[in-house]
Amino acid sequence: MPNERVLNIFGDLVTIKVSGEQSGGKLTVIHGETPPKGGPPLHCHLTDSETFFVLEGEFLFVLDGERITASAGSTVFIPAGVVHQYQNIGEAFGKLLLVVEPAGLDEFFIELDALLKASEEPNMPAIAALHEKYRMELLGPPLAALG
Repeated sequence: MPNERVLNIFGDLVTIKVSGEQSGGKLTVIHGETPPKGGPPLHCHLTDSETFFVLEGEFLFVLDGERITASAGSTVFIPAGVVHQYQNIGEAFGKLLLVVEPAGLDEFFIELDALLKASEEPNMPAIAALHEKYRMELLGPPLAALG
């Protein structure tokens, strides 16, 4: 994608490789680099399915309470409606390729990046509202916050 830019989402480096606009709304492809102990909060996509391809590193995925360890070469499919989160459990940045169907997560990340840059402290009510706008539910903290 020309003029790719790296978005910083709570320390995760997110690059949109194929936007919803490019795919006619069918899908979004995202490259992510996650620092050790990094990963998203517990959440659920109400209408989006996600397929994660682990390119480098080792990750712990939790899908509806089931724990799955995934290393380089692994694929993890998360259907819409599954409560999930993941964490990089390796010692270095881990890399993921993510395909989301239908598109829209790219726009979510662009808006979230702007929201996070707007203030020193995360505006959690605004972040929760952004999740709702993009048909997601924010349900709990990241795995790192649980110890």
